[in-house]
Amino acid sequence: MPNQGRSVLDSARQLKGNGLKLHLGCGTVYLEGFVNIDIWRDGFCYLASERPELVASNRTTLDKYYKEEFTKNDLIVKRKEPRYVVADRFLDITSLDYDRDSADLIVCVQTLEHLTPNEVGRALTNWHSILRPGGILHLDVPDFEETARLLLAQKEEKEKEWFYRLIFGSQKDDFSFHKDGHSEEKLRRILATYGFRGIKRLPDTRHFYPCVIVECSK
Repeated sequence: MPNQGRSVLDSARQLKGNGLKLHLGCGTVYLEGFVNIDIWRDGFCYLASERPELVASNRTTLDKYYKEEFTKNDLIVKRKEPRYVVADRFLDITSLDYDRDSADLIVCVQTLEHLTPNEVGRALTNWHSILRPGGILHLDVPDFEETARLLLAQKEEKEKEWFYRLIFGSQKDDFSFHKDGHSEEKLRRILATYGFRGIKRLPDTRHFYPCVIVECSK
């Protein structure tokens, strides 16, 4: 059985004070109490300080990470109303400019798969440096192995297309390609390689498709 641990909310509550909390690859999810960071895409991204109405639209909390429940159809069929990225900062998340030992919590949801293995190594080195001793890293990625099993289990070719999309990304723009795949064991190995400890898998209450959510500490 997977090692099911406490939720990120429990980890956040045990942190002392009001330390720095980073939300990386925020997309259209603006987390209260966090510095929300993403990469700039012209015509699609806005600074929170400049667009308070978008902040209000995207604002949510960790216990309700996605304000709306998404279905397979929501992801395949284009929304009638566009959703925009609103962030506090636009940065390369593999080389953040925060001081060593300055962050209590780093949350990164459905983003690591968009990085190459070399970029993942750069990111984890950077994030480990930024976290204070005892600080928490929360990672949420598609489960490549379970998705592949479901793909191979489909009888009809047309039914496989959804699982190909989960594996390779929507590819709707340059930032929507999946550049690597992850499983629980692979994440454990990579995180341990970069000095993270206390790695535990958490139950997934966010997604309707196979995902792995883990937490670890510095």
